[in-house]
Amino acid sequence: MSSAMMYETIWFDKDKYDTAEELLFQAHLNGPSSASPSTPTSAPVSSPKTQAPATSSSPVTSASEKRMAQLETENKELRKTTEDLTAAIQKLELRVSKLESGKTDAPAAAPAPAAPVKEEKKKEESDDDDDVDLFGSSSDEDDEEQEKIKAERLAAYQAKKAKKPQVIAKSTIVLDVKPWDDETDLAEMESKVRSIQTEGLLWGASKIIPIAYGIKKLQIGCVVEDDKVGTDFLEESITGFEDFVQSVDIVAFNKI
Repeated sequence: MSSAMMYETIWFDKDKYDTAEELLFQAHLNGPSSASPSTPTSAPVSSPKTQAPATSSSPVTSASEKRMAQLETENKELRKTTEDLTAAIQKLELRVSKLESGKTDAPAAAPAPAAPVKEEKKKEESDDDDDVDLFGSSSDEDDEEQEKIKAERLAAYQAKKAKKPQVIAKSTIVLDVKPWDDETDLAEMESKVRSIQTEGLLWGASKIIPIAYGIKKLQIGCVVEDDKVGTDFLEESITGFEDFVQSVDIVAFNKI
């Protein structure tokens, strides 16, 4: 109860303090002799307003000490790591210096022995001796034999080439044959065109196609061998029928 009411500003014992104050005032008026020993001459009066609560200190020192100890251990570890690295670098430098000194101290390689010159001279002399024909044999017989061999090989090649089947290049051509007017007999004109016969020419299908104003044209196809029949030959032969044909146009030309 006292701890709970420590911070309250209510003065519960005011009556006691008032009576003590009156007694003290009377004692001062009557003098020191009239004051009875039983009555208290003075009492410490303290107002609850002047009483300050006791402050308790928080334990901060323990946390700071732990932090300082942790920093000291980390510092020791860093120092140890730095010392290890320094020692390793010194070892590497020492090793590199030893290797460099070993390279400089190594003896120079001995030069390769010179190749014997006498053997080369002997070989050259033997080659020169082989080139000399002591018996004086002529090369006419060898030339004749080589010519015979060449002729035989050429004949065999020609025979082999003749046996191979030759590929004949062919093409399909579609022609438009136009008459002079609508009175031209297209059936007779077609028969005239088909009457053109030569080696390497084969006529195909045909049809009548209207142009305009009642005029029609003949469209006819054929297969030709490229080496034997050309488009110029076909145009000249068809336009030779002047009474029926006005012009000839090539509609399509495809290789087979």
